[in-house]
Amino acid sequence: MRRILLASSLILFASTAMARSMPSMRTLPSTHPTFTYDVSASSGTENNNTYSEVKLGLNWYLTDWLNWRNAVFTRFGSNVKSANGLDSSLLASYEVINEERTLGFQAFVGPGVRIASEDNNAATATAGVIFTLGGIKLGGGAQYLSYFKTRKDTVGEDLPKAETQYFVVLSGGGSF
Repeated sequence: MRRILLASSLILFASTAMARSMPSMRTLPSTHPTFTYDVSASSGTENNNTYSEVKLGLNWYLTDWLNWRNAVFTRFGSNVKSANGLDSSLLASYEVINEERTLGFQAFVGPGVRIASEDNNAATATAGVIFTLGGIKLGGGAQYLSYFKTRKDTVGEDLPKAETQYFVVLSGGGSF
C-alpha cells in the first residue's frame, strides 16, 4: 500500500511540477473548470450477495487531460459488511465538448487506490465515459479492485481477492 501511495504522490508531484514549468502543458481553456464535483452510484456482488455504493467525488483537473479524483464512499447491502472510505485515482481523460459546456462527452481511464474500513483497501483501475446534455451528466463505466488482504463476508467465508464494479453517473455536478 505504501508503494502505491508513494507512486501516486510522485506522479502527482511530477505532473504538477511539469504543469508549472511548461505553460503549454496546462491547457485548460477559460471555460474548463479546475475543480468539479459529482455524485455516482455503483453495484457489485460478493459471494452471490449484491451490494451498492454511493460516492461523492471531487475532481481536480491538473491539465485539460489529467484529473486527480477523490471520492468518499459508503458500501451497503444485505448479507454484506458495510464499508466506508476514500477512492483516490489519477485519470487521463479525453473530452469533446462545445464552448458553452452544454453538449459533449468525456472518456477516462486510470489507476488508483482505495483506503477503506473492514480490510477493503485495494489497488484500483477505472474506466468510463460521461455524456453532457445541458446541465445533466449521464455516464457509466467499470472499476476493477484488487484487494490487499483476504476479506471475509458476514458468515466468515473468504471473499474474492479481486472484483469489478459497474457504475452509473447521474448528476448535475458542479464546478468552482
